[in-house]
Amino acid sequence: MLARIVQHSLILVSLATGVAAGQVRPATSADSVFGRARQLAAGGNGAAGRVLVDSMLTVATPGSPAYAEALYWRATLAATSAAAEGDFRRIIVEYPLSDHSGDALLQLAQLEVARGDRASAITHLQRFLLENPHSSDRPRTTLLLVRLSFEQNDPQGACVFLARVLNEVPDSDVELRNQLSYYSPRCAAVDTTHAAGAAAAVAAADTTAIKRDSAATPASHAKGRFTLQVAAYTSRTDADRSVARLKQRGVEARVEAAGKYFRVRIGRYETRAAALAAQRELKAKKIETRLTDTSADGK
Repeated sequence: MLARIVQHSLILVSLATGVAAGQVRPATSADSVFGRARQLAAGGNGAAGRVLVDSMLTVATPGSPAYAEALYWRATLAATSAAAEGDFRRIIVEYPLSDHSGDALLQLAQLEVARGDRASAITHLQRFLLENPHSSDRPRTTLLLVRLSFEQNDPQGACVFLARVLNEVPDSDVELRNQLSYYSPRCAAVDTTHAAGAAAAVAAADTTAIKRDSAATPASHAKGRFTLQVAAYTSRTDADRSVARLKQRGVEARVEAAGKYFRVRIGRYETRAAALAAQRELKAKKIETRLTDTSADGK
């Protein structure tokens, strides 16, 4: 068995070397490697599958799409839920533009539901819906969000999302419509006007403030070598929405443009120790961030 694992690793390194040299198409070689890893895990040989994925991580460049891809599959094939959660969190914080960031949010929500952390699960489900407006997973994600919101004694929030998703589900999907409609009677006496209106008002106010602040940032606010980055988006609208969501949770954030990306960041800290202390406080609130040295920006 060990010989087979080593053989798989050598094959992977050979493929990766070919990719670096431009001898094969990166997507084709990567897909075949991860496909083989999935097959091994499905066949009861998860250890061998993880060796393949770990080898891909070794040859991938941190910060690259290939590294994010390998992280995703390491999380998917992880031996423990704790290991999976760590990598899924890295994806949504360090690689929010990855093709797998949406699925990472859903996987995190499922892990949190399994351990009874409904509040954190709701946060990740809401983020998924906001950042993936065209995903086919939206209706079923909303179904879970509605159920968890009722369990958290938040009928207003549950009914707002329920009303929105019912308009997205086609009549042909009878089973899903029935599952969603099951909750409709519970919303009959729920006033959602305030919940929906307040969220819209806060988002609009925050967007206006963000645009005003980005146009003229006081010099006194520009100090501090370190900051905490929540995510990076290719859409300014998505970045503004992320800032608005953080504001609703009592956290002040800002948007910084960098090329084609809009980075959502929190705080400016003179020392790494101060930034790390703030990062721990945010993590306690279930807000994942990455410590960033702003002196490296633009390099």
